[in-house]
Amino acid sequence: MYEISLRMSTPFKSCDVLIVGAGPTGALVAERMAAKGLSVVVLEAGQRFDRNNALPNSEANAGKILWSEPRNHVGNDFVIPKAGMGVGGGTLPWLGVMPRFHHDDFRTHSTEGVGADWPISYDDLRPHYERVEREFGLAGECGPFAPEPYSLPMPPHRMNWHGQVLARGARKLGAHPFAPPIAINSRVHDGRPACIYCGWCASGCPTEAKATSVNTYLVKAERLGARVISDAFVHRVNYDAASGRATGVEYLDSQRREHRVDAKVVVLTAHAIETPRLLLMSSSDTFPDGLGNSSDMVGRNFMSHPTWQVFGTFDEPVNAFKGMQMGHVMVQDYYKPSAANDYARGFILLSYMMTPVTFGNLSGLMFGQELKDFLHEYPHTAAWWAHAEGLPDVRNAITLDPDLRDARGLPVAQVSYKWCDNDVTLAAAARDKAAEMMAASGARKVRIGLNYGAHAMGSCRMGKDPQTSVVNEFCQSHDVKNLFICDTSVFVTGSGVNPTLTAMAIADRAAGHLIECGRKGEL
Repeated sequence: MYEISLRMSTPFKSCDVLIVGAGPTGALVAERMAAKGLSVVVLEAGQRFDRNNALPNSEANAGKILWSEPRNHVGNDFVIPKAGMGVGGGTLPWLGVMPRFHHDDFRTHSTEGVGADWPISYDDLRPHYERVEREFGLAGECGPFAPEPYSLPMPPHRMNWHGQVLARGARKLGAHPFAPPIAINSRVHDGRPACIYCGWCASGCPTEAKATSVNTYLVKAERLGARVISDAFVHRVNYDAASGRATGVEYLDSQRREHRVDAKVVVLTAHAIETPRLLLMSSSDTFPDGLGNSSDMVGRNFMSHPTWQVFGTFDEPVNAFKGMQMGHVMVQDYYKPSAANDYARGFILLSYMMTPVTFGNLSGLMFGQELKDFLHEYPHTAAWWAHAEGLPDVRNAITLDPDLRDARGLPVAQVSYKWCDNDVTLAAAARDKAAEMMAASGARKVRIGLNYGAHAMGSCRMGKDPQTSVVNEFCQSHDVKNLFICDTSVFVTGSGVNPTLTAMAIADRAAGHLIECGRKGEL
């Protein structure tokens, strides 16, 4: 394996494994590497929050933990997936829903002639799904349409009244609502308490009932000796042409002072917009179009999930703010593709009631008295999140903006996106079904909110052919053997469900491969 030095004598300026990003996949890889005795450094662009008092119940906290760096959106469709910034990454503001992908999600081209097939299958990820579910701590049911029956370490949360209201409409239409897998404790687990249903999930969980990378893998990695450096904005991965290896990174601290950390292995987990941006900024004579980009596929096939927010107003109070913001109930009856549909792939419906400011922002094009009435009806409102699969398109891309710079003088990510015809048709079907269900639940008024893109995926896709992909099936760069990408950017297709569990399962599989390659001296 690697020549491992004692941690106490390992210089701060170098390490065995350097990880960019302290979100769920970065934290998982850090724990796996540290557990093998490797010296590990994790660099995180955002700050570190004091777990005891930094994130009290306040909607304003979302501004602290959401990615707020500038980007330039130039596509036909406005897609801004939620991402986190801070030690914890996307798990700071996330809502914790973690279903598995289905078997056919990995072979959409073979089964329906759309998208592309993955180089891995559901069976490849099964043991990693199980391990992450157990270690991260999930509560819920696999559901009647799961890829296979499986159990979770905690029982499901009891449906709040919001979930019960939505479920009754689903049942009237013959659907099968259930409590989906969610990374929020339904009972004391792993030293963290059960959820108190305060409803502030997206503003940072003050009780630690919600699993984050900080209170799970990262704390374990640090106990094993991993070092986490916050306020470290990595802007370049260094490359040595003579050896054909990545040699480490350069980053700017909060005072914009330059630092360099050398490493034997570099792992990027900065998510599907910032990871390609970093690679593109790391150009050299060998890789003039960006590190690891001989295929010209870095940044391409960027994906998101087309979603609609559907609201229903009821005569009786629903009080949907009492409980978890998302995931008391899910419907997957319309997820499996059908030849009878006029679209490919499928969609899910999830309960999602947001806090008041976000509620207003997602209301749609309302103004004046109409908007005031809508806000006034907040306690009487229920909401479905209609969530569909967006197909990959090589024209949907992350590039470096030629003009716009951030406060550090670095080129920002330019996001170009356009929903394809199938995306639009599928999302509309999800929206219409959500509205039909809302009416069946007894809503006296159904409102259609905003259509937007959720989740960022696919900009450094995995594949067996180095000419059409960026990394191999183990997330290892085709061009630079000691460079790994372990985040949603390696996704080939996006499925129709939340992506975090699958990203973590892929990262777990990649971590095992990385360790084995190191043991054999192949890095």
